[in-house]
Amino acid sequence: MVFCSQACQRESAPQALKPGASRSTGLASADSAVSNSSNFNGTPIASGRTIWFSSVFKVSGVGSSGATVDVLASKITFSAGSTPYTVTAPAGRVTIDPAATAATTTFDTSSGMWRTTVPLQWSGNAFLTGVSFPVTASLPGGINPVTWSADFITDPPGVTINWQWAAAVYTQFAENNNVHVKPVDDPNLSAYKNSDHAGTPESYKPYVIGGARGGGGSNYTGSLSGTVTLTTRACTTTCAAPNSCQMR
Repeated sequence: MVFCSQACQRESAPQALKPGASRSTGLASADSAVSNSSNFNGTPIASGRTIWFSSVFKVSGVGSSGATVDVLASKITFSAGSTPYTVTAPAGRVTIDPAATAATTTFDTSSGMWRTTVPLQWSGNAFLTGVSFPVTASLPGGINPVTWSADFITDPPGVTINWQWAAAVYTQFAENNNVHVKPVDDPNLSAYKNSDHAGTPESYKPYVIGGARGGGGSNYTGSLSGTVTLTTRACTTTCAAPNSCQMR
């Protein structure tokens, strides 16, 4: 059986099975936490600025009934000199809905997570999750590596995700629920009828400057990292002895 990550274990309900029995869940997970490493450009980032990290994806293997894609335990790590940094990003849920006619992204303040809805088909990338990082001590240019890691879950299984991330610097920024993130690259599918990339913080575009992975100007998200491709697999619950069920 395929090992399922801790994310799948956290999301699965307790199973009442006899010893030796097994049952597949409706969830699917990547085999382990997934990491995507890149670097910042050579522009230093002054104290008082904000780095906007955004994560996007393309998908294949979704049937006519749609799917959900969850990203959990998401964090960005890097070091500047001898100082390590860990930036924790909110969870994100993307609902691929065959009944949807437009793409939307909102930040749910009650659950502390990003919620995006897209139709079965869209052009380019869709937004997964994002987080703002206020810079309290100036950062040098050229930080390398900068690594984003996360757990991925889909329902149903067998979905292939092509995952990337980006980062841009802003002189002013806001809490997540006031950023107004563009949900997809597609220029016609959301409220933002423009050529901005998915993950653009539409309310704060005038304040973008160079740094992180961006050059300022109209580069509102920064350049995308390389692509990490993963395919989720079905989780199965197995009981080896009474009261010792575990996800495998």
